[in-house]
Amino acid sequence: MQVHGNRRVLLAFILLIVISGIVSVELNAIGAEPIREDSIRVGLVLSGGGALGIAHIGILEALEEAGVRIDYITGTSMGSLVGGLYSIGYTSAQLSEIALSNNFIDLFTESRDRRFISNYEKLIEDRTIATFPISEKRIDLPAGIISGQNVYTFLSRLAWNVHGTEDFNYFPIPFAAIATDLETGEAKVFRSGYLPDALRASISIPTAFSPHPVGDNLYIDGGLIRNIPVQDAIEMGATYTIAVDVSTPLMPKDSLNTLTAILNQTVIFRIQDYNTIQKEIADYVIEVDELHPYSPADFDKAEIFLEIGRRYGQKHIEKFREIAAMQTYPPPPRPGVGETGALPVNAIVINGNTLVDDEFILRLLDFTPGVSLNPDIIEEKVSRLYSSQYIDLVTYRIRPDDDYYYNLEINIVENTNDFFRIGLRYESGTQASLLLEATFRDLIHKGSLTRFESRLGDRLNFIADHIYYGALGSRFAMFTSLQFLTEDIDWFIDGEGVSRFKNEVIRGEIAAGNYFSTQNLFTIGLRKDFTNHTNKINKEFIGASELDYHAVFLRFIRDDWNRRGYPTSGKKLVVESYLSDDLLFSPLNFSSSQLYYKAFYPVHSNISITNSFWFSYTTGRDLPWHYWASPNRFDPILDSTRFGGARRYELSTRNIQMGSLGIQFEPFRHRFIGFDFYAGRFLPNWNLDFSDPDFEFAGSLSIGAQSIIGPLKFILSTSTLHNFRAEIQLGYHF
Repeated sequence: MQVHGNRRVLLAFILLIVISGIVSVELNAIGAEPIREDSIRVGLVLSGGGALGIAHIGILEALEEAGVRIDYITGTSMGSLVGGLYSIGYTSAQLSEIALSNNFIDLFTESRDRRFISNYEKLIEDRTIATFPISEKRIDLPAGIISGQNVYTFLSRLAWNVHGTEDFNYFPIPFAAIATDLETGEAKVFRSGYLPDALRASISIPTAFSPHPVGDNLYIDGGLIRNIPVQDAIEMGATYTIAVDVSTPLMPKDSLNTLTAILNQTVIFRIQDYNTIQKEIADYVIEVDELHPYSPADFDKAEIFLEIGRRYGQKHIEKFREIAAMQTYPPPPRPGVGETGALPVNAIVINGNTLVDDEFILRLLDFTPGVSLNPDIIEEKVSRLYSSQYIDLVTYRIRPDDDYYYNLEINIVENTNDFFRIGLRYESGTQASLLLEATFRDLIHKGSLTRFESRLGDRLNFIADHIYYGALGSRFAMFTSLQFLTEDIDWFIDGEGVSRFKNEVIRGEIAAGNYFSTQNLFTIGLRKDFTNHTNKINKEFIGASELDYHAVFLRFIRDDWNRRGYPTSGKKLVVESYLSDDLLFSPLNFSSSQLYYKAFYPVHSNISITNSFWFSYTTGRDLPWHYWASPNRFDPILDSTRFGGARRYELSTRNIQMGSLGIQFEPFRHRFIGFDFYAGRFLPNWNLDFSDPDFEFAGSLSIGAQSIIGPLKFILSTSTLHNFRAEIQLGYHF
């Protein structure tokens, strides 16, 4: 038996030598012997160009049709995105589908999922149109308009099949992406690491995208240093390079008439200089001149760019066939990238968090060890985490562990900035209003958030809020607020304006609640108001009290609207009660309770049914103005409560019973049409006798859109109060 065993060892050894010799001969034939004319290794080089880079896909289609075997791919910016996805197995048909089926405007729009922001943020979010960081006690410009969260998540999904691959040489086609080191200005050639990191770094257009961190370095768009990376394809081993140039040419003199155009031209100078150097060392160059009239930002023209790329691909297809004929073997089959499957995840590894602990993050992720996760599930969890006010960017990666499971690696870039924000609002009845807001972290002490707000316009508001979340844990917080509020009020009796006054309030509040939970908000607190009425006209008709008081309050809010402007799904429920009584040593005796509900029920991708109801009940002879129910008036807790066809303050009352039913259409993206029907009772004394003929009815038609300032609405309404009313609203309520 020992002899047979030795024979087997000897045969195996001889076989190993033979195989090694064959492999050695083959390697020498590729790497050491002179390259024969009919034995070439093709490197495909794809330039940057923003949206224009979609044309690369048309060139890839022609290369596939001609039978060219692509041995290496290098790319910069959009060229790295197209080339990187092709290198990991996507076919040109799949890339076409990706380009045409994804809305790049949404992809480049930074929007936190409103369902997962904190309860406190839901009360004040989506009111501003511009945000500026505060650094070293001055207002600065942001590092980029787009943090890249949506883009990075998109790339991570597409690269699901190579999450565990570090070396880009192991892709179906070896690949390299070019970025620029922001500190040194040198080119960074990504040939290893995590593919979404390389792609995100390469596409980081300065000012549009925030620089992307990889390790200890920050990277921006590779087009600034090497927009057509021919030399990198040669260094990888290519002996024949095909360079595709979709970059923007220098603009003519008559187009250089704006600051933006001049700044762009100064950048294009350098890009074109480098382009010339790289194209001189390429073996074959394709310049897609038909793209020149278009802008790199024209992502809404994806179909046009794809067709241009196809035309240029066919224009050069005979040359591609010549190249294919020089190759000794054909390209391997490309079955494409299949559907992403679920992987069993054993643990979560968290990196980068210093402000919040792992427990806080794990609670937001809602992770169960051993569960199988796919990109859909992970992206929802990442969205939860990204929506936290503490976090500026979340990236993820799936890595295999030693036990045939996988680990989910979460990398966090924390939000440590203070911010200054500006908001605008216009209403046909009250003209324009301006909102100025500043938010500071750890201003007074660690574990605190301090916010200052000024509203200028028909109402003057000055508010200072302080949240101490370090006191009660990561979800609960102590809340204190000091406010100065003014409002000019018209007083109506039986639909006629009979009086006018300015209500001025200095208010202090202290409360405790789960302000940093994303679910139901429970709050208990104490309010103290110093009230003054000025500019009184016919003061004998004014029903609101101007006596000082203090009151305790309880509040419950559940708010899961998917967005504040034109929600399409979700419900908002508010229940709150105030009590001012001599038992609490308050000069006034009154109580106020209300229940408010408004919901949106999606019945189609662009159709939602909406309904609402609002019940308000008060007791006490002297009732301060803030506790009168008044439709069509902004309320910081309820937002905007509307009864169509009524003027502001016209239906102010002690007790209210009203509801609405409507339908909202979105026939085009971010364009809306709404129909609403209203019914309500506006009562001096609460009663449930619905046989009384005291109902008011109304209907309204609204036409609007999402704009850069916020929701735009043109509203036509009629009611039993008025035959016809027309209104214009622009911007978020505040």
